[in-house]
Amino acid sequence: MFFLRNHVGKIKIKDVNDNQLYAPISGQLIPLEQVEDAVFSQKIMGDGIAVEPEEGALYAPMKGKISVVFPTGHVIGIEAENGANIIMHVGIDTVEMQGKGFDVRVKKGDTVNPGDLLAKLDLPLIRKKHAATTMVVIENSGEFQLATTEQEQIKAGEALMKVTRIV
Repeated sequence: MFFLRNHVGKIKIKDVNDNQLYAPISGQLIPLEQVEDAVFSQKIMGDGIAVEPEEGALYAPMKGKISVVFPTGHVIGIEAENGANIIMHVGIDTVEMQGKGFDVRVKKGDTVNPGDLLAKLDLPLIRKKHAATTMVVIENSGEFQLATTEQEQIKAGEALMKVTRIV
């Protein structure tokens, strides 16, 4: 399989900050309101941002514990140490792929640090039938002040969003 050919491991993030959410994937940033899925564009799952991925690797954006891994591999959740419930949802309607194109490297209960590899993604396979847009949302965003980067392009491991508890 294409996505297993190149081994990608942990990425190095300098000066890790507990309230900083780092980009879990490289690509073009898209406001959540512009995502072509009402569950995300209307922020039903919480506030955040989307990324149109350029590389097929998904990394941990904050230190925490894996709270959910869908059997299909398209959704991974992290309960961050600062209390933020982060959901990373790869693609739109990718649940229909039944796990094809997703090589998940973590399981529920694992502890992760920013930059740890969570999954390899076969973007060409995903894009044959679905958008690969990756949503990064804070489920409990009402408890946090979110300050998203002004950048239009992001590399995995770069500062994406400041997540500061307000409640």
